[in-house]
Amino acid sequence: MLSRKVVLAALLIAALLAAACDEASDYNASLQPQVYAIDPTFREFYDLLGGEDLLGPGISPLFTYQNVDYQYTVAVLMVRDPGAPAYQRFTLGPLGLDMGLREAPALSLDQPDKRYIQGRLVYDLFVPLYEKLGGLRYTGEPLTEVHYNPEKARYEQFFANLGFYWREGDPRDSVHLLAYGAWKCDAKCRSPQSEASTVVLPFRTSKRFASSVERLGADFTGYAITDEHETPDGYIEQVFENVVLVVDPSQPGRISLRAVTERLGYRPDPLQSRKGNSQDYFYEIQGGRGYIVPRRFFEYLNQRSGFELSGPPIGEIARVKDAVYQQCFTNLCLQAFLDALGNITVRPAPLGYTYRLLPVQELNQPVGEPVAQPDAEEPTIEAEPETSGQPQPEAQLPAEAQPGSEEQPEVEAYPPAEEQPESVEQPEAEVQPPAEVEIQPQVPPSAPSGPVIVQVWESFPMVAPRQSQEIGVSVFQDGQPVPNVEPDLTVSLLDGSQHTYYMLPTGSDGQSRMTIDPIDADSGTLVPYKACIYNLGGETLCVQDSFLIWISP
Repeated sequence: MLSRKVVLAALLIAALLAAACDEASDYNASLQPQVYAIDPTFREFYDLLGGEDLLGPGISPLFTYQNVDYQYTVAVLMVRDPGAPAYQRFTLGPLGLDMGLREAPALSLDQPDKRYIQGRLVYDLFVPLYEKLGGLRYTGEPLTEVHYNPEKARYEQFFANLGFYWREGDPRDSVHLLAYGAWKCDAKCRSPQSEASTVVLPFRTSKRFASSVERLGADFTGYAITDEHETPDGYIEQVFENVVLVVDPSQPGRISLRAVTERLGYRPDPLQSRKGNSQDYFYEIQGGRGYIVPRRFFEYLNQRSGFELSGPPIGEIARVKDAVYQQCFTNLCLQAFLDALGNITVRPAPLGYTYRLLPVQELNQPVGEPVAQPDAEEPTIEAEPETSGQPQPEAQLPAEAQPGSEEQPEVEAYPPAEEQPESVEQPEAEVQPPAEVEIQPQVPPSAPSGPVIVQVWESFPMVAPRQSQEIGVSVFQDGQPVPNVEPDLTVSLLDGSQHTYYMLPTGSDGQSRMTIDPIDADSGTLVPYKACIYNLGGETLCVQDSFLIWISP
């Protein structure tokens, strides 16, 4: 049998140079943005939709597959099918269908002054640009309702072919497109999209929590920002932007909200006597004293199972920043503010982002009644949205850089998006396997020109004693992920010994992950580790890092 190093060398023949790179090499240095002129085939269509100001610059050359022309811009994939009817010849590729985002349609369509498309509400600020772009024909169907992204401080809505966003503080008509094209083309284009337009996709909602999220609404829970995981108290939890859902595995039908506000440092206010506007609700805590809950907050909670869901209030409403007022409950905080349209809006505060940074430790059991579940003992609604249509072909470099004798891969192109009346629901096409249309390099594939870049990361910067840690390794060269590399992971233990893990080969994204054994150490212990790969010359490339064992006092 070949030795491990011989096998590893064979896997790296097509990807790694004989020379090792310095550990401090700058990953971004090999990923410089590249801009391409819009091909004359698409110039008129590009200008018609808004040109560079709206779609961004071209980030790939024109490429053709199965007699269909394509070109990526920062925001979209332009498509020209010369065999289609004239009015369907130019379309936008449904990149959004590859993102795995699909929310249930709105439950109520009783607002006649609002724009509904296939059961989903188009956000008021996005309607003018939606109509300017030709509506459903070019945007595709809406996949989600409008969503507030607290990390980007923007409102965003995902459609099949493109996405809209508006940043807080911008003029009301300053609506832009999310960088769909840059997200899809990724390392093959390394586009110059602005930070504001970057596509940020949520984690998958766990199957066990999916029906609860659908019932409560994504506007209430927010999107998932972690995977589900087991906590030291024996519960399974998943952190969302606004709340933390938790379930006892022995009672899978009883899903509750985690009591998070106390752990995040919110302390109860002194109890108050009954007072204030008679329209507001007084929640009595003890001996006729308690807290006033504003009418809008009370109505908002009543639409979602009331105080059984939120837990009791822990204080009065208070201003937390200009024109934003907040009141906290045991399981969440609510905020009220004026939105861009001048309406008073109530939504949960995004506490999940802070909660997920806390070290994992034993917590008290959830407070409040469980979220109502279907008659079945365990939720059965799938979290992963179905994807209609087929994945999009990747960009290719100019034809002169491609060997003439090579055949095109056996991959079907997705069917062109047909214009349909807005009131007609489109059947979902059969899900197809991912299309793999490879970018042809400008230099021979056997002679990569840049250094190999190795990066490491941890799923948790801090972990509790006896808690598992996941470490990831990514390998890039010339801005491209390098597959089939088997990293070695070495963890230094407290007694001076080392534990080496042999990680699985990197995938098509150039990444590999390994969950290491829990380490029983005191709070404040720094655990060093290093990840190494081997190049063809037998030299070693290593990257070192560490994580902290910590218990919050």
